[in-house]
Amino acid sequence: MGLYFQNSTSTTVWFAYAYANSDCAAKGDPWSKTGWFMVTPHTDLKVRSGPVNGAKYFFFAENQDRSLSWGGEFFTQIPDRAFDWCWTTGSTDSRLLGMKKIIVPVTSINHTINVIGP
Repeated sequence: MGLYFQNSTSTTVWFAYAYANSDCAAKGDPWSKTGWFMVTPHTDLKVRSGPVNGAKYFFFAENQDRSLSWGGEFFTQIPDRAFDWCWTTGSTDSRLLGMKKIIVPVTSINHTINVIGP
């Protein structure tokens, strides 16, 4: 059971994601964001354990040279280094990146977010 990132490209991809976290509610938004998770070509990586059915997540991914990226319209500050922050946390070395919303079906205790590219 869990949340997985799958890399269906021919290059290494780095992932960041956000998940609900009530500890962050006091800081203005009940979401945490964490990254970066390296996934080599044509492999997957489990990033969260336990059932994920019915949950909402956000993710952003990019390859090493940033020539490919996957994201969406939910913007937050993300640094180039490893991080585990509340959604509203930022830093002077962060980039404003758009994450894509994923809603896991209620019937799915496992979910894989797959990126496809050249």
